[in-house]
Amino acid sequence: MGSVVLNFSWLIPNQIAGAGQLGADGFGPGLEGESLAGDLQQLRRDGVGAIVSLTEEGLDRSMVGSYGISYLHLPVGDMKAPSFEEIDRFLAFARGCIEDRLPVVVHCRAGMGRTGTMLACYLVGQETMPPSEAVAEVRRVRPGSIETTAQEAVVHRFAEHRRAG
Repeated sequence: MGSVVLNFSWLIPNQIAGAGQLGADGFGPGLEGESLAGDLQQLRRDGVGAIVSLTEEGLDRSMVGSYGISYLHLPVGDMKAPSFEEIDRFLAFARGCIEDRLPVVVHCRAGMGRTGTMLACYLVGQETMPPSEAVAEVRRVRPGSIETTAQEAVVHRFAEHRRAG
């Protein structure tokens, strides 16, 4: 049986997606995750060429690389909001990958708070929509995303920061 990547969905098809913990064996009660190798195989089958890991502990970089997947480990504390520097690093990596036709998956533990926040910042950073619409779009595609007021607020502050230049 093939791997089913925890909470995987495309925000923008074949460009950027979100997911929960990769290789989530033992993620929690009742959540029977597949191995990291199985998840990486499934992501490659889905066309993913790059991973951004927002969890405190990163993935096995050599294993990720062995599947031909680019990787950025950008640890953000659980239930926390990323800094502008972390958002900028994420955007630079994601843009470069997407320009190289390497679709990106962003993941954290559940694929909701940190992942949703970065996905909304991606929409704002691409100047495709204002922050309120970006938050709403991420929540529409990935219900339950952007879990805390601090996470939602950073999307708005990031948009202001970009406008101020």
